[in-house]
Amino acid sequence: MFRTIEWLDDNTVRYVDQTKLPLVVEHVTTREHERIAHAIQLMEIRGAPAIGAAAAMGMALAALESHAASKPELVQSLKHAAMSLNVRPTAVNLTWATTRMLRLADTAKGSVSDTIKALIDEAKEIAEEDIRMCRSIGENALPLIKSGWTIQTICNAGSLATVLLGTVGAVIRVANEKYGNIKVYAAETRPRQQGARLTVFEFMQDGIDTTLITDGMIGTVFRQGRVNCCVVGADRILKTGHVTNKIGTYTMAITANYHKIPFYVAAPSSTVDMDSRIEGVKIEERDPDEVRIINGQYVTVPTAKVYNPAFDVTPPELISAIITDRGVVRRPNEQKMKKLFGALAPTSTNSISCE
Repeated sequence: MFRTIEWLDDNTVRYVDQTKLPLVVEHVTTREHERIAHAIQLMEIRGAPAIGAAAAMGMALAALESHAASKPELVQSLKHAAMSLNVRPTAVNLTWATTRMLRLADTAKGSVSDTIKALIDEAKEIAEEDIRMCRSIGENALPLIKSGWTIQTICNAGSLATVLLGTVGAVIRVANEKYGNIKVYAAETRPRQQGARLTVFEFMQDGIDTTLITDGMIGTVFRQGRVNCCVVGADRILKTGHVTNKIGTYTMAITANYHKIPFYVAAPSSTVDMDSRIEGVKIEERDPDEVRIINGQYVTVPTAKVYNPAFDVTPPELISAIITDRGVVRRPNEQKMKKLFGALAPTSTNSISCE
C-alpha cells in the first residue's frame, strides 16, 4: 500500500505523482498551496478522499504562506486559498475539507500562530481520519463478501485514491486478510485508464490475484459468471442514494443488475452530501484530448468532436448496498440515508457543487 500524501515535519507536503504510475514512482514535495491545487487539477492527486486530504493540507500551507498579522487577515487569505483549491467540481470531499478548515480558522482561539498550528494539526487529523474510516469500511463490508469471491472494480478507489488503505481497496484488502483468496477483475477505465495504471499496479504489489479487462468486456465477463460482485467507489453520494462516480459506473451497474450480480458502493462518510439534489451536482467535463490521444499519439482525427464527462450518476435502485465507515445502507433510499447520515454537518457554506 502507498501512503499517497503526507505532511512532513518541515511543514512541507509530499505526495505520489499518480500521472507517472505504474512505470515510475515519483514523489513531489511542496510548500505551496497553489502547487497542491495544480496537482489536483492535473490529477497528480486524484480520488475523492485523497483530494480531500490534499485540500486540507493545501489550506494549512496557505496559512503558513499568508504571513497574516491578524485573524481576520488569515481567514481572508484562507478564503482565497479555498477558491484556488476547489478546482474540480464533483468530488464532495474537496469542499468538505476546505469548509472544515475555514470553519476551524474562524472559530479557533488564540493568536495567529496558534491558529496556524491548529490548522496544521487539523490537516494531519483529516488524513488520519481517512485511514481509520477506510479500515472501518473494509470491516463493515465483511458480511457482504464471501471467501473465494472475485470482485469487479472500475477506476481506482484503492490506496492511491485515499491517504493509505483505499475504500474499494479496503473492502478487498480486509476481505483478503480474513479469507486469503479474494480475486479482482479491474476495468481499465477509459479515457485516463486509472484501472489499468493504478488498480492493477496496487493489487499486484499486494500479491492479490488481479485480471485486467477493457471497459467493453464487462458484459461478457458478467455473462460468463467470472465475478461474484462489483465494488465501486464514489465521488459524491446524495441523501437520495444517488451515487456519482467515475464514468462507466452507471453502465456497470445496469449490467450487474441485469445479471443479478450484487453492486456495492464503498465510500467514507465525508463523501456523503446530505444537502445537494441530483439536479445541482455539476459533472466535470475534461479535455477532449484525453479521448483523442493515447500515449502521446492521436488515435482519431485530431479535430474530432469529443464528449468527455469524467463522471456519471448511478440511481439507488441499481445499488445493492452503500458501505461506509458508519455502517451499511442496503437498497438505499432517502429514509435510510437520513437515518444513518442525518447528523452530518453541511458539506459547504454555499451552493458550490462538487465532482
